[in-house]
This record gives sequence, C-alpha cells and structure tokens, in this order.
Amino acid sequence: MAQGGPPPVLKTEHVGIRVRDLDAALAFYRDLIGLPEFDRVIAGSGNTLVLLEMGEAGYIELIGNPNYEPVRPAGNHAGIQHLALLVPDLDGWVAYLTAHGVAITAGPLSMEWPKATAKLCFVADPEGNPVEFFERRLHA
Repeated sequence: MAQGGPPPVLKTEHVGIRVRDLDAALAFYRDLIGLPEFDRVIAGSGNTLVLLEMGEAGYIELIGNPNYEPVRPAGNHAGIQHLALLVPDLDGWVAYLTAHGVAITAGPLSMEWPKATAKLCFVADPEGNPVEFFERRLHA
C-alpha cells in the first residue's frame, strides 16, 4: 500500500440479489446451478438472507422478501447489469441449461479481448435478473 493510499481490498465477499420468491431463486442458484448453501438467517428487517458459496469468488447473498418490486425491464439505465459466472465449458452449460428448460436469452457467442477469447451466453434467473455464463481462454 502506498503511503496515504487506501487499505487493500482482498476480494469480492458477496453480491446481494433481492428476490421476491426465495424458493424459486434457491431452485435456480442452489439446485440448478449447484451453488451450495453456506448459511441462512432472518434479518432484523424480516428479510431471509441466504449465502450461497462461489468458491474463491465469495458468495451470492439471496435477500428474500415477497414485497419487493419486480426487476426493472432491461434498458439504458445505470446500475448493476448482470452477474457473470466463470465456467470451464460453455457448451456443456448451454446443453445442461437447455435440457433443464432454461431459455438462453442471448448467445452463445464468442468475443475477442486483447488477452483472451471468451465464449458466453445469458439466461434470466426467476426474478428476471441477467446471469452470464462466461468461458475464458487466455491467449498464449
């Protein structure tokens, strides 16, 4: 750390996703995608908080409350746009998701970056939040 600079950030701890239907969100993230449930608590606000493990990437925190407003439709507005999950085999994930009735909303497509080639696709979680499946191959 440079003198007078900020203390270090270690990694992303968690990403919080507000959901109206916690059971549907758990069926998608925990049961379909396979993220193990780490912990669960009822917060003072009455919301149910569920942490799902993402290995070294930290956690997804599902924040369940049936009174939340629906997700805003996609558009040209500021805010978090999507959650991206790094996967080793995009084609395998596309086949798996499709076989389980999950619609691919964009892709699959390839994208060239200066340091890598990416293959990606998008789906929507039960609340309509975009979730990207992203395979990266670094250039030699």
